[in-house]
Amino acid sequence: MRRLLRSFLLVTFGTLLSGVAFGQTGKDPVIIIPGLEGTEILQRDGTHAWFSVRRGKGDDLRLPMTSTVFARDRDSLRPGDIIRKVDVKILPDIEIYQSVIDALESKGYTEATWSNPKATDVFYVFPYDWRRDNVENARLLIQRMQSVKTRLRRPQLKFDIIAHSMGGLIARYAAMYGSAEPPLANPVPTWAGATYINKLMIFGTPNEGSFAAFDAMLNGEPIVMGRKIPFVDDFRPEDVLTLPSAYELLPHQATVKFLDDDLKPIQIDLYDPNTWFKYGWGALSDEKFLSKLKDAAVLAKTNPDIKPKPLTNGNLDDRLVSQTTFAQAKAFFVAALLRAKRFAAALDAPSKKQPIQIYIYGGNCADTIDGAIILKGTKEGEWDTVITAKDVKTAAGRAFKKDEIRAAIFALGDGRVTWASLVASGKPLDANAKIEFFDDSYPLASSFFTCTTHTKLLLEKPIQDSYLSALVVTKQAQP
Repeated sequence: MRRLLRSFLLVTFGTLLSGVAFGQTGKDPVIIIPGLEGTEILQRDGTHAWFSVRRGKGDDLRLPMTSTVFARDRDSLRPGDIIRKVDVKILPDIEIYQSVIDALESKGYTEATWSNPKATDVFYVFPYDWRRDNVENARLLIQRMQSVKTRLRRPQLKFDIIAHSMGGLIARYAAMYGSAEPPLANPVPTWAGATYINKLMIFGTPNEGSFAAFDAMLNGEPIVMGRKIPFVDDFRPEDVLTLPSAYELLPHQATVKFLDDDLKPIQIDLYDPNTWFKYGWGALSDEKFLSKLKDAAVLAKTNPDIKPKPLTNGNLDDRLVSQTTFAQAKAFFVAALLRAKRFAAALDAPSKKQPIQIYIYGGNCADTIDGAIILKGTKEGEWDTVITAKDVKTAAGRAFKKDEIRAAIFALGDGRVTWASLVASGKPLDANAKIEFFDDSYPLASSFFTCTTHTKLLLEKPIQDSYLSALVVTKQAQP
């Protein structure tokens, strides 16, 4: 009898210990997903291709454009860690994620790794190659979460996700479609990723795209404080041309805004390649870039502004461009636009169900580019695309002041993503109104807005207090 009682007590005590070890009252694991440019990109020898203010002598950030199947367009670079700190006096215009880690650790979370996972009271970081297709990275996210569930033998385990900027698009796609390809037409969310995700918190995510991406494709992008600085190698339009993710950040067709010489709306298909060639947008309309291509001499026969320039020195990507034909580059460009259009349609698709909790956080006081003005040039077929606030004079002689341009093509947001794009709503911002995500197609668990900028969203104490409270307020038992 004593032996039986002792065995019963041992089994009971062991069960209790097992429950503690499995963290049945612990907090769900958290994943931090950075935004565009928020992950280190490393050379083969471990040196940084990103973040770096100088272009690498070996491989730089440009991807090959030799295939319209983007999974085949690979180079020698690989993702490192998420960017936690940047040791330069002038901070780059990217989010630094150490503040999120510090905030989580203050609430009792510790960092786990994908190779040595734990189930509760931990956070994981999700570094990824932000140059690549977002669907590819959503698929990688699903694989990472599945690997943890498999290793821990916890099929019902779910994660809370903190996703900044483009990271929110990756997380949303993973939640809505899992590892599936974007549907060719009439997308319907399957919520295949809901078996992995409990709470999805998105910060400054361009759910309806961003004109900042359009600006980058036309004019490149300064990497330090939004300003061009001597001896800093900024992103050029020809760099952005090669990045599938950049296309997937473009404004969605349903909400895109273009204005004419009279500041009146005009209908333009942003995802039609012919539109880009008509208005002279991007690297494929830049004679300097075209002069670098393999068949530049052939192109020069019909365009005297193209000056074939044999490559005498340069890095690996310069040599790759010199071996790329215009037909290859154009095919890549056309495929990237089509892919982005399908990606946007998938994310915009309405749903009759929503099995995860969604929280949104954003800035609502900074002037943010939200459109473009297309002006006729003085010659037939010439166009000027205005995407900055400046004094403008049309070919017909009409003058617009800088403030008029600002009022026409800027809106409130965080400086990169408008409030309307974040909440995916066509309704005007009203401080007293209920926030409707996709016009209430997807009910929100919570929303929080404050006066801050895109790269500072996760640094704001009120925002930190809000998302930390949402993470720990409910301690869900994990089987």
